[in-house]
Amino acid sequence: MKKFLIILMLIIPAGVFFHLNSPPRGMQHEKFRVQYGRSLRAVAADLKKSNLIRDENFFVLLSYLTGRNNIRAGTYEFFPDAGAVRVLAKLARGQVLTCRVTIPEGFNIFQIAKALSSAGITDEEEFLRYCGDRDFLASLSITSPSAEGCLFPDTYVFPEGSDPRDIINAMFRRMRHILEENGSPWAQPGTFRILILASLVEKEARLPEERVYVSSVFHNRLRRGMRLDCDPTVRYSVRKFTGRITRRDLESDSPYNTYRKKGLPPTPICSPGRASIAAALRPARSPYLYFVARNDGSHYFSKSLREHNRAVRYYQKGEKNGFTDTGNQLKP
Repeated sequence: MKKFLIILMLIIPAGVFFHLNSPPRGMQHEKFRVQYGRSLRAVAADLKKSNLIRDENFFVLLSYLTGRNNIRAGTYEFFPDAGAVRVLAKLARGQVLTCRVTIPEGFNIFQIAKALSSAGITDEEEFLRYCGDRDFLASLSITSPSAEGCLFPDTYVFPEGSDPRDIINAMFRRMRHILEENGSPWAQPGTFRILILASLVEKEARLPEERVYVSSVFHNRLRRGMRLDCDPTVRYSVRKFTGRITRRDLESDSPYNTYRKKGLPPTPICSPGRASIAAALRPARSPYLYFVARNDGSHYFSKSLREHNRAVRYYQKGEKNGFTDTGNQLKP
């Protein structure tokens, strides 16, 4: 009888464990989101509600007995044969679903937010909110009113449903690394100014070899106290990133409108790539003060307003005004 009781005492707990650990009846293949800051018991309740575990108390007890009570936030994928032990193991290891996303050079924060949202990585509005959260940005040592231009364009792998603060932090760390490689650490005075210049170069230059010459035009104009007259800053001021710029756009009183305001805009207007940052730091030595698009991706650079106006009429209005393109613009 005593032996029977001992066997019974062993079988019953084993049976209870087997039952509570087994997948719930009707369990489906499902994605499950663990929110940041969610407590272990709250996560267990969410799992029970989603029919991914049989008993939330058993799940909590199991997590403490196995030392797996530190559950990572993110989006997980569970299959119908997953018992409580396997569910807990995946959550504790942080085996979240990830997405690969490429942020092209020249994207602004609004385009970045849309790309991240489309990939299922984070909420578009939340991302933009934190890009303008002064307290959060200050915690990253960003004193600008916006994270614009501080997020390096690259290919990233992020967890699905990421906290936008984690994404901003990761992209900013990458930007700091690139700046340091180019000899311009983030804490160095003038680095943010370089990012602004680099963003203008990124939006204006189409050919790699022209970046340092576009940069030289901006440097030369700034030294002379001239307005930059940069079309992409007008686009940014009116949030018109495609289509034609109108006269009304050019009359915008925004501090980003460099046709009306002298000096640099208050922040970058996009995320510049490595080459544009290098060009902003080390512009070509040139006498150029103007450039106009040749309509083939390249630009014609001019030393005087008279020459520039002739080039504008030639390329943009098709006037045959005796203008001659020497085709030797990159060797002034």
